Amino acid sequence: MKTFIKHALKILFAYSTAAAVFAFFVIAPLSMANNMTLWLLAYSFVMFMFMFFIVSKTALSIGKSEKYDDSNPSAIKGFLYGLAAMIPYLILGLVHLLIFDNSLEIGLRIFHYIFRCALGPMYFIINTLNYTWYAFLTAYAVVPVISGLWYFLGLKGIDKIHITKKLKEDEDFLK
Repeated sequence: MKTFIKHALKILFAYSTAAAVFAFFVIAPLSMANNMTLWLLAYSFVMFMFMFFIVSKTALSIGKSEKYDDSNPSAIKGFLYGLAAMIPYLILGLVHLLIFDNSLEIGLRIFHYIFRCALGPMYFIINTLNYTWYAFLTAYAVVPVISGLWYFLGLKGIDKIHITKKLKEDEDFLK
C-alpha cells in the first residue's frame, strides 16, 4: 500500500506541475486583446502536451521499476495510479459543483479560479465538448488513461513507440 501511494503521488506531482505551470503563465493568453478564447485554447493544448509528456514519462518509469521490483505486476495498476492521482482534483471539482454560484462573494470566486487553473491543461477538451458533464468526465479520465497506457508500456519494456514504414529503395523513388 505504501508503494501504491508513493507511485500515485508521483503521478499527482507530474499533473500538478503542469497545472501550476498553466496557472503561472496563464496571464499571457488572457492578455491577448483579440480572440482571447482562441489563445487560451491554444495555450491549454500546449500545456496539455507538456502534461502528457511528464505524466507519461513518470508512468513509464514507474512501470519499468515495477517490472523488476514487483513479483506479479498488473497492467491495471497504472490506471489505478492515475485514478488515485486525480482524486484531489475530483474532490475539488465536486466541491466546486456544490458551492459555486456567480453571485457569490469574492472568496468563492477565488475558489472558482483555482478550480479552473487546476483543470487548465484540460481546458481545450472541456471547451470543445461545450462544458457538459461528459466534458469534465473526459478531462478527469485523461490522466488515468495516460498513466495506465504508459505504465503498461513500461512493464513491457517498450521505451518508445516506433512507427516504421517500409520505404521503396532510393532507386525506385528517383525513377
